[in-house]
Amino acid sequence: MLLQIVQREMAPDITVVELTGRLALGRESQRIEALVEELCRKSCKRVIFDLTGVDYIDSGGVSMMALASGKLKESGGSLALVASGGRVLQLLNLTQMNTIVSVFPTVAAAAAAA
Repeated sequence: MLLQIVQREMAPDITVVELTGRLALGRESQRIEALVEELCRKSCKRVIFDLTGVDYIDSGGVSMMALASGKLKESGGSLALVASGGRVLQLLNLTQMNTIVSVFPTVAAAAAAA
């Protein structure tokens, strides 16, 4: 399944981006990069990428999460990831992405973190 992206405002300063499908090198990564650029232009302060609907992620997808985090930090914002388990969480831990970006089990937990 191709990557589906749904963006919503959870609170005035929190934007949730729900990702569903495959997060891999290629067109999907380019779509995420364009979205992050747009979020930076809008001066979004807190962005949560909900990866619970992602059924496949490769090294390109993990790299895109690191890139997104860096770009948001440069613009004065922050990124949190939501991964409740399975292959996605396993890969985030294996690549030590969880030391670069905060990873939470739920969107509510990510939103509650300061």
